[in-house]
Amino acid sequence: MKKYILIIILLLPVMYSQAQQNITGKIFDTKTNETIPYATITLDNKGTASDESGIFTLKNIPEGKYTIKISCVGYQNLTQEIVVNKQSDNYFEFFLASKTYLSEEVIVTATKTENYIQDIPVRVNLVSSRQIESLPAQTTDELLNFVPGVNVSRSFGIFSHHANVTMRGLNGQEQGRVLVMIDGVPTNKSDGGSVNWNMLNSDQIERIEVVKGPGSSLYGGNAMGGAINIITKKPNESLQGKVSADYGTYNTMRGQLFLSGKVNPDSDKGLYWNLSSYYRQSDGYISASEADQLANPYIVESDLQEWEASAKLGYDINKNNNIELSVLYYDDDRATGEKVYQPEGNNREHDTYHIRANYSGSKNKLNWKVNIFYLNEDYKRISEWIKDDYTFYKVLSNRVDLGALSTLSYNLEKQIITGGIDLKQGSVDARDEYYTSTDIVYNRGKMNTLGLFIQDEVRLFNDQLKIVAGLRYDYANFFDGGFEIEDPTSETTFMINYHDEDLNEDSWSALSPKVSVQYEFTNDYRIYANYARGFRPAVLDDMCRSGRIRGGFKVSDPGLQPEYLNNFEVGADARFFDRLRTSVSAYYSLGNDFMYYVNTGDSIEFSYGPRPIIKASNISQVEIYGTEIEINYWLNENIIINANYAYAHSQVTNYEPLSTEDPVDLTNKYLSDVPNHMAAASLQWNNKLVNAGLNAKYMGKRWVNDTNQFDEIVQDDQYDAYTTIDLKLSKTIHKVFVNLTIQNILDAKFYDSKGAVNPGRFIMLELGTRF
Repeated sequence: MKKYILIIILLLPVMYSQAQQNITGKIFDTKTNETIPYATITLDNKGTASDESGIFTLKNIPEGKYTIKISCVGYQNLTQEIVVNKQSDNYFEFFLASKTYLSEEVIVTATKTENYIQDIPVRVNLVSSRQIESLPAQTTDELLNFVPGVNVSRSFGIFSHHANVTMRGLNGQEQGRVLVMIDGVPTNKSDGGSVNWNMLNSDQIERIEVVKGPGSSLYGGNAMGGAINIITKKPNESLQGKVSADYGTYNTMRGQLFLSGKVNPDSDKGLYWNLSSYYRQSDGYISASEADQLANPYIVESDLQEWEASAKLGYDINKNNNIELSVLYYDDDRATGEKVYQPEGNNREHDTYHIRANYSGSKNKLNWKVNIFYLNEDYKRISEWIKDDYTFYKVLSNRVDLGALSTLSYNLEKQIITGGIDLKQGSVDARDEYYTSTDIVYNRGKMNTLGLFIQDEVRLFNDQLKIVAGLRYDYANFFDGGFEIEDPTSETTFMINYHDEDLNEDSWSALSPKVSVQYEFTNDYRIYANYARGFRPAVLDDMCRSGRIRGGFKVSDPGLQPEYLNNFEVGADARFFDRLRTSVSAYYSLGNDFMYYVNTGDSIEFSYGPRPIIKASNISQVEIYGTEIEINYWLNENIIINANYAYAHSQVTNYEPLSTEDPVDLTNKYLSDVPNHMAAASLQWNNKLVNAGLNAKYMGKRWVNDTNQFDEIVQDDQYDAYTTIDLKLSKTIHKVFVNLTIQNILDAKFYDSKGAVNPGRFIMLELGTRF
C-alpha cells in the first residue's frame, strides 16, 4: 500500500503539469484590424497585458471553460468565453471595438497623453474639423464662440486689433488667465498676457481642444482658468489645397491659399509639407460713439490691412518618430478711427514671427516630445490728437518669448506616468517716441521661468475607475528691468520721479497640484470630480512700465507676485440611444492675491489737472462659482443639433486697499466683463442642396467697471444683454465651392467701455476651389 501511495505522490507533479496549459493571444482593432498594444487581460485571478505587438501569454492555466476579460483605453470592454484543452494550441484572437461616443476624437491637451474625451476626469470641449467647416466665423477666436462657458470678447469683429478669450467667470478683458497654445506651444506674450488671435489662418486648423479649469499642474502660468490648444493639420495626401477669394460688407476683400502634400502618403515614413497665406483689407466703418463724432472732427473709419504667410515641413522617420518645423509671419495695419495729420492716422501694427520645432517619438512603453519655440512681435502704435496743442508719438515695443518644452511618458499596464521640464524666457524692450517734443520714454524687463511637473494616471476596477494626480513647481526670476526718460519736456516731466535705470530684481515660485477622479458606470454614463490649483504670473508691462492709463497714472511694481485660483469641480455625462449626449458641470473657485489696479493714495499733476497714482497689486480675494449644461443630438449623419447654457457668479469677497485714502472698496463687488448668463444653440445640416450652419448666442449683462458704478460713457452700470444669430451656407459643385456667411443677422448693437459700437450685420461671399 505504501508503495502505491509513493508512486501517486511522485506522479502528481507530472499529472498536474500535463493538465496545465499556456494561453497565447493577439488583440486587434475591429475597424482597422491593427493590433492593440498594452491592453489589460484578466482570467480568474491571473492578469497580464499585451505587448507592443498586441500579443499576450497566460501560463499554467488548467483545462476547462473560462471567461476572459480584456480592456484598453479608448475601447469597449470585452468579455468572452474560451475553452482551454490539451488537444488545441490554445491560441486566441480577440477584437475590440472603439468606444462610440458622439465625438470619438483623441485629445492630448488635458493630460499630455492620448485619451478619448470620455476617459478624462475633467471637462473638455472639442471644436472638430466638421464644426470648423460649418461655423460662420471670420477669425480663429470666433470658432470658440459657441463653446459653453467660454467668453469671446471681440467687440469690433475683424477690425479688433486684439481679442480676449476667457472662461468660467474670469474677467473678459484678461487673456493672461487662460493659456492659448498652437500645437502645444504657448502663444500668450509675457509682456501683457495677450494673444494675437488674428495671426492664424483657420484653413490650417484641424481641431481646437478646450480644457476647463486650472491647467497649471501641467502648463504652469497663464493656465489658471483653463487651456486652449489649436491643433494644426498634418498632410496625408500627395497633394491637396484650397484657393479662394471673398468679398463683403465695408468693401472687405480677402484672398486665401492653402497647399499641402506628403511624398509617400501610403507609407509610415516620408516628408510632408504645407504652405498657407491670406491677405485681407477693408475700408472699415466709424466705430466711435455719436457723442465722440460730434465732439471730435477728426473721427474716421477704422480700416484694416493684414497679411499672413506660414509654412510647415515635417518628416515621419517611421511610424513612431517624427520631426517638424513650422514658421509663421504676420503683419497688419489697423486704424483706430482718428486721423489728424499723419497719413494713416492713429493705428496699430503687429509684425510677428512665430517659429516652432518639435521632435516626438515612442519606443516600447516610452513616449516623448520636445518643443522649441520663438515668438517675436514688433508692436507699433501711432497716436496723435489735438487738445490744447497737437501731440504725436509712437509706441515701439519688441516682445520676445522663447523656450524649450519637454514631456516624457511611461506606459505601464494600468498606469501612465508623465513628467517634464519647461524652460521659458519672456522679454520686452519698448519706447515711446514723441515727435512734437524731444521726449523718449523707455521700459524694459525680462522674466526667466523654470517648470518641473509630474503626473500619474491610474485605471482600476476593469478601467471603470480612473485617477489622475499631478504636481508642478514653477520658479521665475524678473531681471534687467528699467524705466527711463530721455530729454523730458512738459509731456513727461510728471514721470521723472519714477525714472529708474535698474529696477529691483525679484523672484517667486508656485506649486500647482491637481487630483481628478472618474467613475464610468458603462460606456454611456460617467461621473467625475476634481480639485486643481492654478496661477497667473504678473505681466512685464505691470512690472517695468509706468504711464498713463484710463483713470490715472500707473506705476510699475517689479515685486508683483502671481495670483492663485483653487477650483473644485464635479460633472456627469450621459448618452442615450447612441445619438443624444448630455453633460453637466458645476465648479466653485476661490481666488487669492488677485491683481487689481489700486489707488495708492497719491496723485500726479497732468497738464489737464491732477490724476490718481495707480498700481497693480495683489490685494483681493475672489469667489467664483457656476454651472455648464450641454446637449448634443445627432438626428442622423447629416443633422446635428447642439445647445448649451452657462451661469457664472464672480465676486470680490475681500479687498485690502494700499492706502486709507483710497476711496474705492471693492468688497462684495462683481468682476467686470463677466456675463452671469450665456446660452448658445447651433444646427448643422448637410444636404444635397446646400450645407447650412445656423448659430445663436445670448450674452447676458456684464458690469462695466470694477466698482459696479454708473458709467458716464455707457450711461449705465452694466452693458445690455444681447443676442446674435449667424448663418453659413455652403455649396460644392465638383471642386468649386461657394460660401455665404452672415454674422449678426439681426444687426444687434453692443458697445465697449468707450462707447464704441460693433460693426453690426456683416456679410461675406466666398468663391474658391479645392483640389
